[in-house]
Amino acid sequence: MTRPPQAAPGRRDRHKQDKLTRIHTAALTLFTEQGYDATTIRQIAAEADVAAGTIFRYATDKADLLLMVFHDAIAQTVAEATEPHRLTGPLSQVLPGLFDPFFAFYEKRQALASDFLRLVLFHQSPWRTRELAQGRDFVQQLADLLRSRQDTGEVAADLNPQTAAFALFALYQACLVGWLAGEANLTETRERLAALLHLQVRAFQDGARPAVTP
Repeated sequence: MTRPPQAAPGRRDRHKQDKLTRIHTAALTLFTEQGYDATTIRQIAAEADVAAGTIFRYATDKADLLLMVFHDAIAQTVAEATEPHRLTGPLSQVLPGLFDPFFAFYEKRQALASDFLRLVLFHQSPWRTRELAQGRDFVQQLADLLRSRQDTGEVAADLNPQTAAFALFALYQACLVGWLAGEANLTETRERLAALLHLQVRAFQDGARPAVTP
């Protein structure tokens, strides 16, 4: 059954989306250039050419606004990280490559990333809830990847993909926090994560058997 074509967004919807896009762009630009603490809602509103009250239609406060902006940026980063060409090849090579786009995103705004992670951990707001859900969705994508590798015999059949995916994501987060805390530079951090992921893959493969082609 063919679905009827969806109607194009009306003028009101386009106007609303245009405002939201300007708010996102202004907020990310000012937060990155000036820092989170030094940036005000009034400055963001002026840069976006909207009333300050308009911003509060989308975010409850400045912290919620930063979480909202990062949420959409991270969604784009997830889409980049999970492009099909990144998912082909041995798992020990695929996994480090999955996290490269995230490091590339945070590298451009390292100080702001620290504020973002602090708010994800401790700030109670609607966009923080959405961001946590986004993280769970990415873990689910990792689990699906591991499940597909079980089908090919690359990963042991008795492995719990969900638990294993959570472990992979935890390793990435630990390395990310270490880098933001200044424990290592970005090159060292990526190398450390790749080594940890390699160890995990070896554990995942314990007892694995190659798939038999009929």
